[in-house]
Amino acid sequence: MITSVFGKSKPINFILCIGILLVYFVIHLFSTNKVLSHEMLSLEIPVLFLLLFSLFVMNFIIKKNDLTQQNDFALLIVTIFIGLFPSIFDNIKIVCIHLLILFAFRRIITLGSLRSIKQKIFDASLFISLAVLFDSWIVLYFVVIYIGILVYVSGDYKNWLVPIIGSTVVLGLYIVYLYLAQQDILTNPLFQFDLKIDYSTTSYRRIALHLVITLLFSINFVIFFLKYKTYSSQKKLSFLLSKVLFFMGITYVLFAKNITQNTELLLLFPLAIFMANLLENLENKRISDILLLLLMIVSFIFNIYPK
Repeated sequence: MITSVFGKSKPINFILCIGILLVYFVIHLFSTNKVLSHEMLSLEIPVLFLLLFSLFVMNFIIKKNDLTQQNDFALLIVTIFIGLFPSIFDNIKIVCIHLLILFAFRRIITLGSLRSIKQKIFDASLFISLAVLFDSWIVLYFVVIYIGILVYVSGDYKNWLVPIIGSTVVLGLYIVYLYLAQQDILTNPLFQFDLKIDYSTTSYRRIALHLVITLLFSINFVIFFLKYKTYSSQKKLSFLLSKVLFFMGITYVLFAKNITQNTELLLLFPLAIFMANLLENLENKRISDILLLLLMIVSFIFNIYPK
């Protein structure tokens, strides 16, 4: 049933995903001990709109670059996975980081067109540099830019310097702001890196989610290599960048600062691409339906019982 609906790319599917996300939001509002107020809604409704916009951006990137076949599995999977993190509506910070990474990835993956190369690299470095202002560990995502340069436009040495220029512009403006605001630059959180990985305070639910994500990625990794020869060279490079994006996300989740919550949101876009390709390769559609239904049920349970 679910497979037959989202197995073809249709505008109605995007509307259905918007509806699911709105249901998650309503459940979130009434399943917590918060008192509904104008102040609370003014903080959480912008997050809802940013998440809806991120769905549009992800769908655009996937369709424009043929990261999946003509279906909306990835769109549905991203929506369901957002439901696995009900407290996301309280964390505008990670949602902003997520959007900036998506904007950057959109520019990087189009380097293959060989048009406006330096402009695209500069834009991507600006977006990631802006995300770094939220959490210094986002600097890891510059690896994605340099991998993009390596596989698409490595011949011109100037391309390798553009990300440095882009990040320097943002960093310079930020330092000027700190100076004018009379804030101590050296003790600013942006310049603080904690190399400690601490899982002692991580909930069992989050650990279970990490295990599920690892399992799904591992299955897709095997399928990718089995189908590798059937992919075009452009699709191979696109998948490579998606996997680099995923591994950078994993590294970020491990090292992210304690003040940044729901960091797993950054894994959802590449994971949705992997999952969509997994569902495309399953000949038994009943298995696809059962898998999607189970994920949807779990996501609603997580929202009804957020703790």
